[in-house]
Order: sequence, then structure tokens, then C-alpha cells
Amino acid sequence: MATYKSNKKAEAAESTTQAGDQTRIIRGDANMRTVYANVAQVKATREEIMLLFGTSQARGQNETLVQLKERILLGHVAAKRLSILLNNAIKEYESKFGPLDMEAPPPTGSDPKPSLRLPYFKSRVTAEKVGLLFQLLENLDLRVSFERSFKLLEKTLLGSRFLLGINKNTIRPNPHEKILDICIQMDMPKNILDTFQINLPEANMVLFGFEENETTCIVKAYLEFGSRYDKAIKNKPDKPDPYLSHLGFKWDAADNTRSALTRYTCFPAFTVKDMLERLSNSFYRHNGRNPFEIIKGILDLASSKVGHDKFLYLDVSEGNNPRSSFDINMYGANLRMKELHPFLLEMCRHYSIPDEQFHNLYELAETQIFGHLAGGMDRKGRDFLTIYFGG
Repeated sequence: MATYKSNKKAEAAESTTQAGDQTRIIRGDANMRTVYANVAQVKATREEIMLLFGTSQARGQNETLVQLKERILLGHVAAKRLSILLNNAIKEYESKFGPLDMEAPPPTGSDPKPSLRLPYFKSRVTAEKVGLLFQLLENLDLRVSFERSFKLLEKTLLGSRFLLGINKNTIRPNPHEKILDICIQMDMPKNILDTFQINLPEANMVLFGFEENETTCIVKAYLEFGSRYDKAIKNKPDKPDPYLSHLGFKWDAADNTRSALTRYTCFPAFTVKDMLERLSNSFYRHNGRNPFEIIKGILDLASSKVGHDKFLYLDVSEGNNPRSSFDINMYGANLRMKELHPFLLEMCRHYSIPDEQFHNLYELAETQIFGHLAGGMDRKGRDFLTIYFGG
């Protein structure tokens, strides 16, 4: 972004008169600053438009460093006026000097894949925290993985959910200090921050995200202990023991005194048969209406692609509420979401979700890779299924 000052002091303040209501507008440039930018990004929420400006510099044949310097928040009316003014200025330039050649913008390192957009969040507090999270990650110049999900409950479809994953070893220097700073700036409560800090050194992956439900929004941070899988296999190759694979730290975006610590226990030796037996015995014991057959269909489809022993099964629990659920990671099957369409429709019918509501969300996801499936009983004691997907 480049601006300039007039050489005439008399032009430091400009007066204009609008014909309709004789409104006098005075513009002063005494505090104006000049910033050069050759990279610009635009992010939008329901409440505002965010403009990000910075500069790029080639660091090698296949690497470009983008340093974001300025963030400007605009209301939607002001943003629309700006788009008109920019369009008119570009037309005038091209009429005098010829057409501009378009170049693809360089990657920023931390943006999600363009085909997988950020969800809309109703709460202004949440939208601000989402913007803050992206800014903090951009400041670290990190590449992150981006995953979205939607949760189905009786007559409820929740799609304002996402996760960003960071390989801790890509943060240099002082990775622990920088990750803890993100947690603090995102208002992680002290009672779970201490546990997060104690367990951070052993984690290889750190994830941050948000999930909005009917009444509030939850901020989430996860620690993933990837090396524990290798240790479990090495210690007992034939029948490895279950182990704590993840810790989830969750708190209310508007009131961080409301928090929960989630434990994820991995059963590394489970085959699809083992998973179905556990689901039947622990979560879907009754023969009445439940989504067990839908889950079985998805597992059968995924295992037909890569075999019956390529997925990870996790039990999930939270100590201060009735949550009792499972999570099955099926990224290894490399299934597109559109291959699951019949099962997704069955889920919607099971939970009485209108087809139109589902397809509005499904159209954004159908070309993405199906990631994992979670279900069981949520922290309010309700039956649910959640589908995760990424690029």
C-alpha cells in the first residue's frame, strides 16, 4: 500500500461538499504514514473485511518469504466503496499505460488451501479471536495444515468448526515459548495452561481451532504425541498397549472460566473388526435407532481401499462432564468426501437434518479428502457424529 502527501501545506486539509445534504468533510494527513506493499490479502467475516498488506522476497528457487506488516479492518460499506475506487483507479491507469499483467500471489506459508475456506462465525468475539490466531501464526511464518468439520445432532448441523495443525519442530527459535505465547494471547485459562506447558515438550504436533455451537464458541488447543505410537509398537509388536495419544484443551471464547481437558486414548492394534466390536459394545449396545450401520458402511468402504488395519481408533473422555466418544482416523484411505455422499445423506436423515441445509455445507466439502469420523455422546449427553475433512 503506497500513499503520498501533497507538497502544498494548504492541501493538508481538504474540504468537500456533498450536494444532497451539504455535509462538509475535512480530511487531515498530519498523522498519515507511508507504507510500501507488494502483497495484499483479504479476509472476510460477517462483521468486517480484513485487509492484510506486506512485502515478499524470494529466498530460493522454490521459496518466497512474505512479511505481513499492516492489518486494516473495514466495515462492509467502506470495503465496497474501496473496491469501486480501486477499480476506477486501475481502469484509468490501464487506459493511459496499457493493461496490467496478473501474477499469481505468492504463498504466505500459513494460509489454508483456497478451496477450503474458513467457516462463518456468528459471534464478533469469536471472529476477532480467529483473526488474532491467524495473525499470530503469520507472524511466525509457518506452514500449517487446515482441517474443517461438521457435527450432526438431532435436528442440528454445526459447520462453524476448524483446526490448524503445526509441526512443533518447524518453529525456530524457542518453539515452546512461542507456542505458549499463542495460548496466552488466546486466553487459555491458567488451570489448563499449566497442564499444557508440562506436556508440551513431548508433543510433536500442536493444533489450534474453534467450534461454534448453538449458544457459544469453544477455543481448542491440542497436543499430539506422535512418538508414543512408535514406542507402543516397539514395546509389544504383536499386541501394543493403548496409550494417551492427544490432550485437548478447550475453553469458552467469551468466558474462559468454563474449560475442559479432553483425553484421547489410542488403541494402535485395532483392526476394523475390533473397532466395530468396541462401537457395538461401548456406544451402540441397544438395537434401537442409532448410527452404527452408517459408521460400519463408511469403515467397510475405507477398508476396501487400503485394508482393515490402516486406521487409528481413539477413545475420548472428559473428566468433568458425561462425554464418552470415539474418533477413527481414516485419512489413509484417501477417500474424497463425495464418495461418502450416500452415507452423509443417511446421517442427515438419522438426525432429521433438512437436505438443503446439508447440501449448502456439502458443496464446500465434496472435493476434499475425508479425514476422520467421531461420534458417541457429547459433553451434554447427546448422541452425535462429526465428520472431519481436509485438502
